[in-house]
Amino acid sequence: MKTLDIARKDLLRSSRSFSVWVFGLAVPLLTSGIFFFAFGGLGDGGFDLPVTQVVVANLDSPVNGFSAGQLLLNFLKAEDFKEILAVSEVADAVTARRVVDQQQAGLAVILPADLTAALVRPGERAVVELYQDPTLTLGPGIVSGIIGQFVDGLIGSNIAANVVTAQLARYGHPIDAATSQAIAVEYGRWAAALGAHQQQETSALLEIHRPAVEPGSEDVRSRIVSLIMAGMMVFFVFFTGAASAENLLAEEEAGTLARLFTTPTPISAILAGRMVATLVTLILQVVMLVTASALLFHVHWGSPAPAMGVAAGMILLAAGFGLFLTSLLKDRRQGGLVYGGVLTVMGNLGMINIFTAQVAGPARQIFDTLSLLVPQGWAVRGWQLLQAGGGIGDVLVTVLVMVSLAGVFFAAGLLRFRKRFA
Repeated sequence: MKTLDIARKDLLRSSRSFSVWVFGLAVPLLTSGIFFFAFGGLGDGGFDLPVTQVVVANLDSPVNGFSAGQLLLNFLKAEDFKEILAVSEVADAVTARRVVDQQQAGLAVILPADLTAALVRPGERAVVELYQDPTLTLGPGIVSGIIGQFVDGLIGSNIAANVVTAQLARYGHPIDAATSQAIAVEYGRWAAALGAHQQQETSALLEIHRPAVEPGSEDVRSRIVSLIMAGMMVFFVFFTGAASAENLLAEEEAGTLARLFTTPTPISAILAGRMVATLVTLILQVVMLVTASALLFHVHWGSPAPAMGVAAGMILLAAGFGLFLTSLLKDRRQGGLVYGGVLTVMGNLGMINIFTAQVAGPARQIFDTLSLLVPQGWAVRGWQLLQAGGGIGDVLVTVLVMVSLAGVFFAAGLLRFRKRFA
């Protein structure tokens, strides 16, 4: 009963501590939140472009059955552009401009009547008009690039016809205008077919503007934020474990611990009460961090059963290590230096394989091994395995190592304190 009374007293004191709330909850959530918003915010991890409404007035007249305007219209309506363009047709240029003025569309594409003729007949020119909503820039810019890409492929038809005509005339085989025009038409068809094929295979334009993570694949941004959150939680849970154990030093300096030892309460009950308070504090911290990060940042902590095992191992290890570390200190002045220096270095070393997640090969094994040289690294390893889809079997060894280390630290810390307060 006295053990529980001591634990209750410590919990009340911890709940009134500003540093516990700031460093135990606010800082890890804030740090992970920065990465969360930096890597995609509240979206699905990708950068989705808004669909641009486009109206096309195709006034082009075919030449020998070939219509560059119709090819361009079909190109804009291709399935590959459905995610970013919604294309509709209108009868004339006046209607197209009016639709944009009424903000029913963001862009009007007006294809002139002599578009095909300009492509297949030497010396002729045509102008494709883009009439856009002045408040929009990104969508019209993309359409302009698409049209430029397509027209660049077709414009070579005129050049091809001129080269063939000049070469044949040079060798004494002049051709008439109709033949030259037919050559240009065939080149235009070939260029259009080639452009469509390339668009289906690998479209550089769409590769730039589509979300980096395709539907159905792993959300890389969510994975990064989840790893960062796991690392931050481990980092500050060990700080909380050490800070809770530091209450022993505070009471020793204040003289209240010596007065408590004069009572019939055994030393083991006093130390047990402190440990119960530390464990309860850590449990509350982990539950709140896991719940808040799952709701706010969509962090996936793995299956419930193995996650509870990893959390329990981490809590026991943090409490045991905090007790052992505190038992090595003479007073709280030393505690400030040790907690601020030793725990920071050890915490960063434990998270080194998170910071070097993109490294592969032998260096990957080196970083993984280095992280396991400190207790924090084993906790990080457990959460990494869970977030990679691991089950109980995958994390069992890691949990057993954490529990074993916790037992060693608890025993060493309690032994030192018992001798100290004897």
